[in-house]
Amino acid sequence: MHVVLGVAGGIAAYKVAEVASRLVQAGHEVETVMSEAATQFVGPLTFAGLTGRPVGVSATNGARGPLSHVTLARWADVMIVAPATADRIARMAVGSADDLLSLVYVGFHGRCLVAPAMEPHMWAHPAVQRNVQQLTADGVAWVGPAFGRTASGTEGNGRMAEPEDIVNALDDLAVAKDLAGRRVLITAGPTWEHFDPVRVLTNPSSGTMGLTLAREALRRGARVSLLAGPGVDLSAGWLASAEVVRIVSAEDLLAALLSRAQKTDAMIAAAAVSDFRPKRRMAEKQHKANVGLLWEMERNPDTVREFRRAQAERTVMVGFAAETDAAVESAGRKLREKGLDWVVANTVGPGAGFSNLPYHGVIVGPTGPEESVSSKPEAASKVLDRVARRLAELD
Repeated sequence: MHVVLGVAGGIAAYKVAEVASRLVQAGHEVETVMSEAATQFVGPLTFAGLTGRPVGVSATNGARGPLSHVTLARWADVMIVAPATADRIARMAVGSADDLLSLVYVGFHGRCLVAPAMEPHMWAHPAVQRNVQQLTADGVAWVGPAFGRTASGTEGNGRMAEPEDIVNALDDLAVAKDLAGRRVLITAGPTWEHFDPVRVLTNPSSGTMGLTLAREALRRGARVSLLAGPGVDLSAGWLASAEVVRIVSAEDLLAALLSRAQKTDAMIAAAAVSDFRPKRRMAEKQHKANVGLLWEMERNPDTVREFRRAQAERTVMVGFAAETDAAVESAGRKLREKGLDWVVANTVGPGAGFSNLPYHGVIVGPTGPEESVSSKPEAASKVLDRVARRLAELD
């Protein structure tokens, strides 16, 4: 893909060098256009070395000659602007054409990805948000800003997205938006069932499958709600585009599910929910000398079954069956008993299934096994293919 990388004059300009490097490593052809202000933060030679192409700065004598803005706008498949300062966003919103970067943007009519970077109070200003809305209406795609520490030491939404997130967002532009506007509810990770404040019944789930599903659903244009159990890593910048709800116990999860039951198009239950909980949960830590070896348990609610019962309208539902043996048979039973559309059967145990360990699954439908998957990204893609098709059929 031909990428014009526009570098504006913010302190985060130095991080865009890594964006350039990652784009080239991914096989893209990259031409860099810098504002004069950007060259005060990082030199054009850096980008020329990383991309193997000359860098344009001057509007009257660009790297491709006096008409660089015309030839670059025609050459590019996609344009990235990073960091996008408040000033750069304003210029783009009004169609200003007073430097090479502005000229290329005005002449380019393909997809443009913008990575804002500014102080949080500037990003929140009504004038900036009006410009963001205008550019969104013009078809601009956004990545970030991320929450974190900015140059002034202030914390808030204003940091430029990380280079990895920018490159991933570029890849997302090419993904079919077959879930655009759909409301997809995804559960991820373990639950904790407390015996007392410091002891819990849980499992080794990391939430990787749920996170992978949420990422893929967002790429396809879905409105994603992610219900995440304890320990699930929620630091990724792309999660800013989703509704993220922390839950702890199965009861917490059920309450969060039921509150969204009537406004969900698809629900994917990837969480590893504990089947049992202590019948008595102590308010204070119980010292081991006072605790017997038997602790009475009771069953947790079946969150998936209760969600299905609560719905007034049809929702496409996918479950997971993690077993140490006979996973496909277990998936078939779950599908029939809980009214699911598909269940992904996967084998777990020492060295398999959890976190980033080797993964193998089988997607089971009403007529039996349909397709094998050998990684969590593949499973997420195949599951969401089915969800998108089913939702289209139900329209």
